[in-house]
Amino acid sequence: MEHVTNAGEDAGRLLAFALNPTLRPAHDDDYADLAGRYRVDPLLRALTDAVAKGLGLMVLDSSDQGLVLGAQDGSPFAMKLSDYRASMSLEERVCHGLIQLALAAWCFPTAADLDDPDGAVKKVSASQVTAYLVRLAEALDARAAEDDVAGATPELEMAWQAVLSRARTKATADGRRAPKTLVAMVAYALERLEKGGLVRRVSDDDGGVWKTLSRYRVQVRELAAHRAFALVLDAGRDAARDRDDDGEDDVLPLTTASLPS
Repeated sequence: MEHVTNAGEDAGRLLAFALNPTLRPAHDDDYADLAGRYRVDPLLRALTDAVAKGLGLMVLDSSDQGLVLGAQDGSPFAMKLSDYRASMSLEERVCHGLIQLALAAWCFPTAADLDDPDGAVKKVSASQVTAYLVRLAEALDARAAEDDVAGATPELEMAWQAVLSRARTKATADGRRAPKTLVAMVAYALERLEKGGLVRRVSDDDGGVWKTLSRYRVQVRELAAHRAFALVLDAGRDAARDRDDDGEDDVLPLTTASLPS
């Protein structure tokens, strides 16, 4: 009985570590020990999964990088819109939704990218993704004109129209970046991913440059079954073809680097 009690306590400690999105086993010996045991100890794994389920969480992945958790609908750990950004209009909410889908599609354009835990880390800049986002919205709009976006929701249509109606970039009177421009919204989306431990900022160039972490691939993998993500991926291929036809390879490169995540 004491063994089970100790394992239950260890399960709680492991989840507490995993709920800190910026903590890595490499930086905490206790977390490293528990994460390693989770992969080989059936009792600890079963108790951890059960406690997580009771909290409205699920373990999406376990590796040397630690546990990756996902929150179910209704979980106290599920992100609310007010957690993402307070006081957004409906147009801003759907626009931010499309930006997050575009970021995921930019970083992981194929199923092979999502299934490869050892794949190259992606480096992404706010300016590059903004250009990609506009081309993506143009591709979705062109498909809609040809009635070729089966499954698109009114919210998704509102989102791509909002992207096309917004300025890409604009400076304020004191030289700062206007917060409601596309490049500012993309940078904010990347900053939110960074706060969640999914990407890491590596440079201030080009509107800000971030590299993806392994946790982001796991989270995006959960999006793969969503129709909206499939539509964005498909339209993204049209956007890439448009880029190639225009000879603008310098605008939308998907830069990779062999960096550890």
